[in-house]
Amino acid sequence: MTGFGKCTKANEEIEVSVEIRTLNGKSLRVRYSLPRAFNPFLNEINNIIRDYIKRGEVDLHIRYRLSPNTTVPVTINYKEALKYIQASDRIGALSGRKIEVSLRDLLSIPDLFMKEEIDLTSHSEILFEALKGALEEVEEARRKEGEKLKAYCEERLKVIEEVLKELQSQIKDIEKRLFERLKEKVEKLLSIEEFSEDFQKRIELEVALLAEKQDVSEEISRLHTHIARFRELLEFNEPVGKTLDFLCQEIHREINTLGNKIKEVDITEPVLKIKTEVAKLKEQVQNIE
Repeated sequence: MTGFGKCTKANEEIEVSVEIRTLNGKSLRVRYSLPRAFNPFLNEINNIIRDYIKRGEVDLHIRYRLSPNTTVPVTINYKEALKYIQASDRIGALSGRKIEVSLRDLLSIPDLFMKEEIDLTSHSEILFEALKGALEEVEEARRKEGEKLKAYCEERLKVIEEVLKELQSQIKDIEKRLFERLKEKVEKLLSIEEFSEDFQKRIELEVALLAEKQDVSEEISRLHTHIARFRELLEFNEPVGKTLDFLCQEIHREINTLGNKIKEVDITEPVLKIKTEVAKLKEQVQNIE
């Protein structure tokens, strides 16, 4: 599920800012953008993220700023400075005059003066507080999106139930029409003058197939059971996305079976309508953790 969260925490020495963006995904994958000084905390950062997010693409951005009162050691690359001074001396020898190298000249040389990486171990709690604060904002955003998804899924389930009720009201008519189809087949077969043993077996097979085709009560019952289970899972406060995806597959399988059993009767429209609603459900279920 999508979400965004931002939080900044500070003490007298440091200010830490955390930004988190989440996108839909089948599994949890975290992309990091953080200073090297925070690398020692990666395991703890991962554990905290997993406490809040189970599935999805997570972009994590961490920045910090030291207070003006905090002293950062500076490293001087003496060997590099000596190279520049010696090069200046050689150029001066060629021109016949001494070239003075000032401190300002040295300061303009890239990477000659470098701030050392500060040890942030003592500030880990500030980092974790900012991380949790950002995750709580993400969680709230995802909760709101989840409420919208829940309402959308409920609408799809209601449509499926309405179509099922319509089918159930037509069952007797469907059975009657199937019986008439079989009657026509049997009468056609009986018009043959001679009856062989194979012919009798064929009639028995036709009757058996009809009996199987006419009984769609199990499929309709299982469809209602799957819908009820779907609604139960929508109320859970834990990851249910994978289970809902599986239920969508089961509902699709049942309606396929139902349609195949009574395919000799023209009920294409309600079957297709249910399949369309299931496809919409399955698409949105991918967004549910």
